[in-house]
Amino acid sequence: MRELDRRSFLTAAVGGAAGAGLLGQTLLVDGEVTEVRSTRLMMGTLVTVTAVTRNPDRAELGVERAFAEMSRLESVFTRHDPSGGVARLNEAGVLADPAPELVALLRRCRTVYERTDGAFDPTVLPVLTAYESGQDRPLDARQRAAEATFDAVTVSDSELRTPTPITLDGVAKGAVVDAGVATLRDWVDAGLVEAGGDVRAFDGSDDRWRVGVEDPRGDGLAATLRLDSGGVATSGDYRVYYDEDRTEHHIVTPGTGRSPTEDTSVTAVAPDAETADAHSTAAFVMADDRASSFVDARDDLSALFLTRDGGRRTAGDWDALLDD
Repeated sequence: MRELDRRSFLTAAVGGAAGAGLLGQTLLVDGEVTEVRSTRLMMGTLVTVTAVTRNPDRAELGVERAFAEMSRLESVFTRHDPSGGVARLNEAGVLADPAPELVALLRRCRTVYERTDGAFDPTVLPVLTAYESGQDRPLDARQRAAEATFDAVTVSDSELRTPTPITLDGVAKGAVVDAGVATLRDWVDAGLVEAGGDVRAFDGSDDRWRVGVEDPRGDGLAATLRLDSGGVATSGDYRVYYDEDRTEHHIVTPGTGRSPTEDTSVTAVAPDAETADAHSTAAFVMADDRASSFVDARDDLSALFLTRDGGRRTAGDWDALLDD
């Protein structure tokens, strides 16, 4: 066994794998404290669960339970499973008896949609599927996305309706990470879940957790954060894109159907991963001044904006989060 590094380091970089299965598990010991860390393929990326406790058996059980809960919710929120609720809703425009977790997430999406004046909008899916399938014309898809809004989506406990296909890509990963943490808390003293750049940690009061923010235009890190608890998420143009100069990528501006090109990445810090995930997406599509003002106006958000021309700006209490 290796000695436990009490300042465990995790780089918040989006992964690019697919499938499911255990990639590795480590058991680290420092005196009476044990850290169990397990990495698996899930949600099309690498997911790592780290549990810290004085009881190794509970840590291993907690990790297993966290992965099981995240796997369950992945099947609820994904648009890629034809038998799943989101795919069936998109196909038929209506879904009876939706999963309660899906209803709850869509209601939270409504809150973010209204809070961001439509900058966060799940109805941009037609543009993504046009590029992903290679069968639809992106110009037509952009027109459909420009005409659609989340206002037309109706959500109730018994039924969902939408005239336009929706995607939860901008929020579901954070929601799944938060669910993993909620499960893990019942088993261990401290923990962290990371899924392709979405991070949620708890009880890092001994300065245990540090999170590195990837520099999209280099090999190093743009920043390193101290994270006692809360969530971090990054939205960027550098992992999933459809043309050589990355002017068309997987983040789409509602109302235009086009990808924003001012920033190359936006990293948000919030009380939880879902909030960070949704708001990093929203801030990415906002004009620079509006995005900074939006973050500055909220006590629960901080952000780092990295621009295409190599510049950077911060908002909220970002500087206070930096690891000295």
